[in-house]
Amino acid sequence: MTGGLAAAAARVLVSSGLLGPPGPLTALRLAREMYRSGTNPYTLLAIAVARWPDRTAVVDDDGALSYRELQANTESLARELSGHGIGPGHAAGIMCRNGRNFVAAMFAAGLVGADVVPMNTDFRSTALASALSTHQITTMFADVEFVEQIRDAAASVTVIDPATIEPQPGDPRPKVAAAGRIVLLTSGTTGVPKSVPRSPRLSLGVGVGVTLLERTGLSVGSRIMLVAPMFHGFGLGALILAVSLGGTIITHRRFDAETTLSRASLQRADALTVVPIMLARIMELPQQVRARNPVPSLRVVISSGDRLDPSLVRRFMDAYGEVLYNAYGATEVGIGALATPAELRRAPETVGRPVAGCPVRIFSRAGRPVGPRVTGRIFVGGELTTDGSTGRDAKVVIDRMSSTGDMGYLDNAGRLYIVGREDDMIVSGGENVYPRALENALAEHPDVAESAVVGVPDDQFGRRLAAFIIPRPGTDIDVAVLREHLKGKVSRFEQPRDIHVVDSIPRNSAGKVLRKELTG
Repeated sequence: MTGGLAAAAARVLVSSGLLGPPGPLTALRLAREMYRSGTNPYTLLAIAVARWPDRTAVVDDDGALSYRELQANTESLARELSGHGIGPGHAAGIMCRNGRNFVAAMFAAGLVGADVVPMNTDFRSTALASALSTHQITTMFADVEFVEQIRDAAASVTVIDPATIEPQPGDPRPKVAAAGRIVLLTSGTTGVPKSVPRSPRLSLGVGVGVTLLERTGLSVGSRIMLVAPMFHGFGLGALILAVSLGGTIITHRRFDAETTLSRASLQRADALTVVPIMLARIMELPQQVRARNPVPSLRVVISSGDRLDPSLVRRFMDAYGEVLYNAYGATEVGIGALATPAELRRAPETVGRPVAGCPVRIFSRAGRPVGPRVTGRIFVGGELTTDGSTGRDAKVVIDRMSSTGDMGYLDNAGRLYIVGREDDMIVSGGENVYPRALENALAEHPDVAESAVVGVPDDQFGRRLAAFIIPRPGTDIDVAVLREHLKGKVSRFEQPRDIHVVDSIPRNSAGKVLRKELTG
């Protein structure tokens, strides 16, 4: 950590309350837990318990759980894992929906020193079998709904349902092992997942954490509504942030827009973490539903994981105030940039300025750096870049910076803009076209609820643009009027040849459009 970052970190940690002086007994408990746990991810939970044992840690579909109770659940699961011979050198899978089971399972697997492998709850047989085989997983935590699915994928795997393991008073506390890795899985839900491992260390995530706290003003005890999937890098990061702050995680197993708003209102949530499609679903709720679920405590809404429509940015902040933040990153690099509400008001398409300790650079296809407002490949460096990744599409590294797989540019003020995915580029009639500009333009039409643009084969142009549109409830899309709307908003070669009005657009569990399913 550089001296400048260290000074900034100290200043922010003091203002957030994290460095507030503990009482003598609390200080003793803290010292004991830090000595016992070292750099194991479980240390975060142990510190939270030492400082705030009776504070509510989780509010989920099963009720409320204090930090002391969460620790008891975690240590019971750790003993269960150890009983199955799982420890350092092994991997433990987790296939749980958002809630206490995921949180306790994640810390329990870390406590015994196993590699922690969260599984996408949308994984089907091929992807699931591949993940289990690749990481040689013999024991995993899973909600009861996934047990048969796991056994179909690998009959020999032992499945532990966290809900069935009760803490036993008087049991000795398990020994905290040397930390394993956290292994995030990417790619689609039906193919072969790519593994992105990350080794815990004391400095990991300091720059991101400092930036989040400094720009958002979140502090100790914040109540964070976490509806992004916890198995996803963004959701897992939000979980870790909440525990680091001794905050309360408010969540539910399956996303529902009205339930999210209702629970955020009832539980007085300070923050909400979502993927963009969730914001869109909230804004689609009838006005009377939103009116009866006010969120006066909500001061931070962090969106990440996919493209955030500029029109959605404006509509959401017009409705809920200057509370929206847009975080940009990738599994291999963590969060690389964060846009504040003020930046989004000025430039709704930006994903903001780089976070502390994570430089962002734009390189040409030839690997040379380019200047402001020149589109190129986005690379992110710093503390959250991973140990590497597996799979045919492992990211390119230049000057110890990892490619995110996106194309974009930096403006003169250092704000980052995303043009599109490298592999989403469509060559039509000799022009390079990215779907994002057309999707942003379509989103500005008042009758368009959702859109997705893909390239389809064309005998004359090689590829042509096809737009898939979901109309807003109670409206009918007039294709001719929509084409007129697009004139002057996008270039001639960005105009879609085909416009399809559809009932749904295929998305994965993190809300990203499954473009391959649209192209057939």
